[in-house]
Formats: sequence, C-alpha cells, structure tokens
Amino acid sequence: MAERGDDGPDGDAGGAGATWRPGRRTLIAGAAALAALPAVAARHPKPPKAPPPPKTANIRWPGPGHDLHGYMAIPAKAHGPQPAVLVVHDAGGADPFTRGLCDQLAAAGFVACAPIRLASLEEAVATVHWLASNAYATGKVAGLGLGWGASLLERVAASPQPQLTAMVTFSADRIADLPVPALHLQAVAQLQGEAYAQAWQQTLVFLKDHLA
Repeated sequence: MAERGDDGPDGDAGGAGATWRPGRRTLIAGAAALAALPAVAARHPKPPKAPPPPKTANIRWPGPGHDLHGYMAIPAKAHGPQPAVLVVHDAGGADPFTRGLCDQLAAAGFVACAPIRLASLEEAVATVHWLASNAYATGKVAGLGLGWGASLLERVAASPQPQLTAMVTFSADRIADLPVPALHLQAVAQLQGEAYAQAWQQTLVFLKDHLA
C-alpha cells in the first residue's frame, strides 16, 4: 500500500490503495491552531445566560367584603419567603407597564403584587395586610405608587396600623411627611432613558435597604 507523508499529495494520492498521512508541517500548523483557541475564546466570550423569568399568576385575595384581583410575580429561584412590594397603579388602573414593574421587582428578589384596580383606602389597606401575611412574603411590605397610586399609598401610610415598612412614589406632587421611610421620584412620564434607569436603580437600593 502506498503512503504519502508530504503536505500536498501529488499524483493520484486519492486513488485506490492510497493512504494520506499528515506531514510535519501539517502537524505543526494544527498544533498552533489548537494552541490559539483559548485566546480566540477570550476575545469572543459566550454571552451570559438570561436570568429565568419570574413566576407569575393572576390572583385574588380578600378585600373589605369582596375579593380583590391582581397580578403577582415572585422570584424564579426564591428559597423561602421574600420581602413584598405593593405596586399601586395610576388613575387608569393596572396596565402592562405596571405588571412589568412587578416582573422587574421579582427579578430583583421581591414578591410583587399589582392590583387591577384599587377603589378605596380600605381596599389598599386590606391588600397590604394580606401581603404582610402571605406565605411567600417575610411580613415586610413596601409600597410603590404611580401618580394617583402614590397619593393612595400616602393615605395608607398615615392610617392606623398601616403595616407599610417603606414606600416609593413616582409622582409630580411632593408627598407630605410620613411615618415610614419614603423615596420620592419624578413621575414616570418625566423620566426618559438614563434618567429612568437611574431612578429605578435608586428604587431597588432603597427597597433592599429598608426591607432587608
């Protein structure tokens, strides 16, 4: 049987009975290519895996004489109870943006609940009490209010036994002094791009500090 050991087989090297074996130059080139792979991988790292989405559900809970309905998101890999955040909508009721805030809060490690529509102080207080005793939560509840919802949370914080640990407001109106720690931010409509990203980062830091 004929054998070829050079790096560029001449003649009928692929014919019947022929066997090609890599020559010295081919082996050296192959070894160099393998040695360069780690450097290539370092220049082109794999993108990080996206975090798993939160667990979400449409839920209901007891209100003042009737059931209330809303949306809940909890961390995908939560081990045991987590602090809770009540997200209170603007005057038009909960919308995709409100539910998206719940998802972002869950991704940051909170149990988040957004009622579809709160019509009264009594409904808001009942929701806070329910969240404080929820099996997924630690008993600490913060409020996050948007516009009209910020005003409602102000009334909740000022009510007897509010059970609010802290609150964040996105509102054009400055809220009054409250008996709980509060972070006041501009209305969402006034925040764009980097300004909104910074406000949201402030929100997460504030909530983690006061719900820890």
